[in-house]
Amino acid sequence: MSADQRRRRMLGYLPPILQSGARIHDFFDSLAQELETMEGGLTRLMRSRWYSLARGFPVDASPLNKADSELGRVAMLYGVLPRRGESDVYLRQRLAAMVELHRTGLASAPALLRLVSLVYMAKQPPRIVWEGKTAVGLFSVPRADGTYRDLRVELVDNPSMPAGASFRNVAREQRLLTSNQGLESAEVDIAIKATEREIAVPILRHEQSGLDVIFLGRIPLGSTLLLRHKRPPILDGRPVDTPLILAHPTRFAGPNDVGVLARFDMPEARFSVFKEDRHLPELDPGDSHWTYDTLERQEVRSYLFGWSAERQQAAEAEALPQRDTPRAELRFGWTEVTPATCTLRIPANHIPPHFLVPNEEGVVPGLPGLVKELAAALEYGRCAGVRTRIELTLPMPPESLVATEGPLRLELTSSFSETLDAKDELTSFGSHISLHEQFPEPQEKLTWDGVFNGTRFDTSRFQS
Repeated sequence: MSADQRRRRMLGYLPPILQSGARIHDFFDSLAQELETMEGGLTRLMRSRWYSLARGFPVDASPLNKADSELGRVAMLYGVLPRRGESDVYLRQRLAAMVELHRTGLASAPALLRLVSLVYMAKQPPRIVWEGKTAVGLFSVPRADGTYRDLRVELVDNPSMPAGASFRNVAREQRLLTSNQGLESAEVDIAIKATEREIAVPILRHEQSGLDVIFLGRIPLGSTLLLRHKRPPILDGRPVDTPLILAHPTRFAGPNDVGVLARFDMPEARFSVFKEDRHLPELDPGDSHWTYDTLERQEVRSYLFGWSAERQQAAEAEALPQRDTPRAELRFGWTEVTPATCTLRIPANHIPPHFLVPNEEGVVPGLPGLVKELAAALEYGRCAGVRTRIELTLPMPPESLVATEGPLRLELTSSFSETLDAKDELTSFGSHISLHEQFPEPQEKLTWDGVFNGTRFDTSRFQS
């Protein structure tokens, strides 16, 4: 309201007989001008102290000039610095979001994902959903051309990480150490490579559980045997049907006392544990010790009293008459639940536009700059003692597969749902494959269809 408008309003409150006086006009005119000056000073004070009223800055201004503006100075009081390419409108949103996060808590998964969305300069507030134990953030982020795209990031608490231990030139009865530093017991994969000569009937002993793992076959020189929990053994990439035994060597009868009633009055029971279902010992949290050896024929016979004569002879033929254990290479692999760790999974095919322009040193931050700022945001919001990790993923677009087969007709159609554009950066995968091989169609047809689904980062490799 101007001073003249305010003067006429105040005069209107007086009786008509007093509104014509010259001195009363001068009085209210001076009062209105003084009130206008006071209102201007109050407005300037509010603009310099309140984020929604503070004077902003141009988008293309340098970070130094942005920080020197009224809005920049207000933001710096809360530890928020303007970014290159950031508008004053988004800085106001970011400042309000940071104050809200400090009020509600920074260490929760939704709060961490919101901090991540602020790094991407996404529209606020983002949408947070849960998929099991995984927190998913769905953002709408800007592209370099001013348009927006949907982005998905995932935050996983205590992620499962691969771990392993390798040993070279392992001799007989040598003690091997594996350490499961996770929170839960883990299933182990064991690879044995014959590096000195052929290995006949290898046996691995797990000291903590007292279990023996016996492969009733041979590993040729230079070949690698892979043992997996509840899966067939693999020799040089090919599954084999050679028996794999898990046994506890505690015997309740001597190897020559075949007919003696043994454990718990059960006939022919000689071991506290004896399984042929391809089980492997579990790795409990902490250290585990293993030893490697081979069995000779007499020892193989002592393990297999309950088998038929044909199976016993076939197993004994794989062992040597006298033990001759060559050196070997062993590798143990498992997946452990990492304690006090959270992992952020981000798509590698999108870099925010403000990381694609040179900074004050003339260097384009790019993907390393994005990862560095995301790590700083996670460190800012995480709980004390919690480690953070950032994993890059590449989302795959969904594909469709339709297969039809008949006695004299085979047709296969495969398509992608996105088109492939020729660009410097590959952001989508698109192609179309259509194979047609047709013969004269018979009157009777046999057709069926199927749905193949292999999920990866919230996209399906195949969709119907």
